[in-house]
Amino acid sequence: MNFKRQEGFRFVFNEAIDAKFKLRLNGRGINFEPYECKIIDISPRGVKMFSEAKIGEYLNNTTLQIEVQFVLDVTMIRATGEIVWSKPYANGSQFGVLFHEDENIDELIISEMKQRRKKEVLQDKFTKIKY
Repeated sequence: MNFKRQEGFRFVFNEAIDAKFKLRLNGRGINFEPYECKIIDISPRGVKMFSEAKIGEYLNNTTLQIEVQFVLDVTMIRATGEIVWSKPYANGSQFGVLFHEDENIDELIISEMKQRRKKEVLQDKFTKIKY
């Protein structure tokens, strides 16, 4: 499946962010325990992530949804969306997730990214001064 993002703002992490996800089919959870994953990059409307979870059997179902849980700075974010692409990578797969439209989630992601980036800049300045 080809998918082309329509937004310009995307933040790529130096180190992937730990996250968890659950799959939902027709509104019901498929997995009771969340799968582990890593968020590689993020925008207010979606994420690129990696997981070793074996979920290929579910990807052909058009009613499959994914709920991703992660912390960018201090607040737990739970966003629901659709897996719009998937490809094998290393010992797992990379996925592109497009979040369902939710202005509150968009604003929370932007706010958390701003706070995270400010802390990273301050940390970089402190590290340069210290050594």
